[in-house]
Amino acid sequence: MAEFNRQSRIAFLGAGKVGGSLALALSNAGYPVIAVASRTPASSDVFAARIPDCVAYDSYQEAADAADVTFITTSDGFISTVAASVTWRPGQAVVHCSGAASLDLFDNPVSQGAVPGAFHPLQAFSSVENGVKSIPGTTFGIEAGDDIKPYFEQMAHDIGAIPVFLRAEDKVMYHLSGVLMGNLLTCLVGIAGGVWEHIGSTRADGIKALLPMMRAVANNIEVSGIPDAVAGPYPRGDVGTVRKHLEALKYRDPGLMPMYCELALAGLPQAVERGLNKETSNEIQKIIESYKDR
Repeated sequence: MAEFNRQSRIAFLGAGKVGGSLALALSNAGYPVIAVASRTPASSDVFAARIPDCVAYDSYQEAADAADVTFITTSDGFISTVAASVTWRPGQAVVHCSGAASLDLFDNPVSQGAVPGAFHPLQAFSSVENGVKSIPGTTFGIEAGDDIKPYFEQMAHDIGAIPVFLRAEDKVMYHLSGVLMGNLLTCLVGIAGGVWEHIGSTRADGIKALLPMMRAVANNIEVSGIPDAVAGPYPRGDVGTVRKHLEALKYRDPGLMPMYCELALAGLPQAVERGLNKETSNEIQKIIESYKDR
C-alpha cells in the first residue's frame, strides 16, 4: 500500500486560481510543491515563481513524473482528458479539486495502479492572493479511499481548513450548496444592486450601499445561527410591507417578480422557525402566490 505524508512531492497540472491558491497554501504549510505544468507556459512560470523550488515543466507528463501526488486543477471538463494523457506509476496519487465530480474521472489512472482522490475547497476564488487568505476556515470536501484519506485530513488541518468526507452520491448536492452560496449569491448581489437603478442611482451605488448589510448578515449568522439571524418583514409578519414590495415590482420591475416570490416562499419556513405564527405565514403565502401567478 502506498504511503503519503508531508514529504510526498506534489505537482499541479493546471495553473489557475484554485490550483495556484492551494499550491501556495500547501507550500506555506511546509508541503513540497515541486512541479507545475499548464496549457499556457506563461501561467506555469507565474505559478512556479510564487513557490520556492517549484519547477515549471513543458508537459503534463514531466510534471507528473516528478511527483508522488499530482493535483489536476484544470476546469472540470478537462480533468479526465488530462488524466488520460498521462502515464501513471502504480501507487502514485492523482487528485482533482472538483466539487461535483466523483472519482470515476480517474478510471484510466486507476487502471494503471494510481491512487485517486478529490480535495475540493468550498470557497470562491477571485485571485491567488485572496484565495490563499480565504483558505483558513474553509471546508474541504474529500472523497478518497482509506489509503489516502488520512493524508488529505492532515493536509486540510495543516492549511487551516476543515475536512469533510463525502460519498460519491453526495457530491453534486454538496457542490450545489456551494453554488447557491457563492455563484448565485454573487448574482443576487448584482440583482439587488440593480434595483437602485429604479431610484436614480447605479448598480455600483446599490452594491456599495448593500455591502455593509451583507457583512452584518454574515456576522449575525455566524454568531446567532439560523433561524435567529433571520430578519426583515417576513419573520415580523409585516404583511403590509410584503404587499408593497409586490405592488412595486408589478409596476416597476415585473421581470424580478418570479425570483422575489420564489425566494420569499422558500424562506417562509425559516420565518416560521424564527417565530412567525402559522396564520400570518399562510396569509403571506397566499398573497405571494397570487402575485406569482399573475
